[in-house]
Amino acid sequence: MRVLGVNGWPGASHDGASCLVVDGEVIALAEEERFTRNKHAYGEAPLNAAAHCLAEGGLTLDDIDVVAHGWDLPKLFRDRDLDWFADDAAALEHLLPKALFPRTRDPRLTFVNHHIAHAASAYHLSGRDRGAVLVLDGQGEDVSTTLAVGIDGEIKTLRTYTPGWSLGYFYAAVCEYAGLGSDAAGKMMGLASYGTPQDLTFGGAFGFTDEDFTIGVVPPDLRSTGSTDEETATIRHWLRHLEKVLPDAPNRSARCFDPRVGRYTKVTDRDPFEYRDIAATAQAALERAVMALVRTLLRESGETTLLIAGGVGFNATLNGKLMRMPEVRDLFVQPLAGDQGVSLGAAVWVAAQEGDRIQPMKGSVAWGPQWSPDEIRRVLEASGAAYTEPADIAAATADVLAAGGVAGWFQGRAEGGPRALGHRSMVAVPNPEQTRDRVNVRIKDREAWRPFAPSMQEEAAEALIGTTTPLPYMIVTTPVTEAGAAVMPAVVHSDRTTRPQTVAADVDPLYHRLIGKVGERTGTAVILNTSFNGRDEPVVCSPRDALATFHRLPMDALALGPFLVRRPDGALGEAGA
Repeated sequence: MRVLGVNGWPGASHDGASCLVVDGEVIALAEEERFTRNKHAYGEAPLNAAAHCLAEGGLTLDDIDVVAHGWDLPKLFRDRDLDWFADDAAALEHLLPKALFPRTRDPRLTFVNHHIAHAASAYHLSGRDRGAVLVLDGQGEDVSTTLAVGIDGEIKTLRTYTPGWSLGYFYAAVCEYAGLGSDAAGKMMGLASYGTPQDLTFGGAFGFTDEDFTIGVVPPDLRSTGSTDEETATIRHWLRHLEKVLPDAPNRSARCFDPRVGRYTKVTDRDPFEYRDIAATAQAALERAVMALVRTLLRESGETTLLIAGGVGFNATLNGKLMRMPEVRDLFVQPLAGDQGVSLGAAVWVAAQEGDRIQPMKGSVAWGPQWSPDEIRRVLEASGAAYTEPADIAAATADVLAAGGVAGWFQGRAEGGPRALGHRSMVAVPNPEQTRDRVNVRIKDREAWRPFAPSMQEEAAEALIGTTTPLPYMIVTTPVTEAGAAVMPAVVHSDRTTRPQTVAADVDPLYHRLIGKVGERTGTAVILNTSFNGRDEPVVCSPRDALATFHRLPMDALALGPFLVRRPDGALGEAGA
């Protein structure tokens, strides 16, 4: 069975992506934003992503059995009295036009329920035969939270919550109130650890029990008209309530032209850091609500394995607390937890329904485009950039890092999702602590309080974070040990936790080698790892992207495949000083 999974729809979507699954194995996956360079690919169909996946498999649409979309769009549109296509052929042409995807026949087009696609991405790819499945996001077609169980290849829904009671929209509303923007959940999660939680009910808006929650400020049956979701209406309800009960007024923002960057940027009335207590309260409320849901789900399902997907699944702080719940014996969080992941989930759900045995994830999400050394060399030659070809790129890059430099690390296939996991990364030695400020403020041009994550060899994990449990996806926070705090202060957050990536030699041998070479020079096999991108832009995808970002940001070096590019003056650390 050959399935092309997709997310994204022209003019009405975000995080467009595509993946190719052949006989139950993921062959390719890519996000549209990586190609168009428009973060989150708002309103974009996954045209480039689908073309990449087909090319990676050596296929055309004539070879595809099913195109599986991660939303039940016909139901969504018809339930809201919106126009839909007369037949699947017209819908497929709108999504993947023949002018770009020539074909002599149309594959079957299947629309998969959004939360089922999320659930399938966690269950079928976790490698577990059974487990309790929790899906948390803004909303799907008509639900915002799904409690389900996966057993023997089937997913059974146990309970759902309506969009008006969306925990994702609640968190987005507080992000907006703090001036971060409604799509800045990751920023607020980082900000929360600097604050002190106050009233978790937000003035009576939340009701909590040990196994459930209620929301009193948004009607549970809220329904928007002329729209495909309840996001705007739900956030509006929350903002009105927050203004009444919070001591600080909302942090208003406006778009102003910034001559420093030559474009319009968002400017807030106040520093969002002043809203750290509100962020901490929202984080604590989210954790309390979700932990209650987990207790209910595990009790009703009889399971001790917890599988998580949906955009709220990117909240690593929450995930860390779930992992440490006594009821949870085993946790798997889908690293492509957001809507990019439903392209994957829709594909494996269809493949499983057709009888294919799904191959589980093995510690990597590097299914995107790659370039050969010869192709990279041609890009370098055309750019005029000076470069060398060291005998050992890992050792040469480790020399840069050990001397206090910050380098781009561009190797192998591009990864999906928002986390750089050693293929499109910006790396440094996580000591001294001031390295965090240099990378945050001077290189990435972002808030000084934003945390960074460490990549460490699996062998070093117990000494640094006190666990031997593999954590390959940088999506769960853990406490750090005394020894870890001493040797990697630039990646230890204010609450004495970090969001680690443990790297196995058999999964990513080159990245594992880089970390080891740094360890030989510094005494500890760990590095600071952040995504290779500038402010408000997607992670780099191609060698041209990497070169452009390297030349624009004050980094010291770029390991581009087997080649090393340095600043013309060769002065390590001076570019960001």
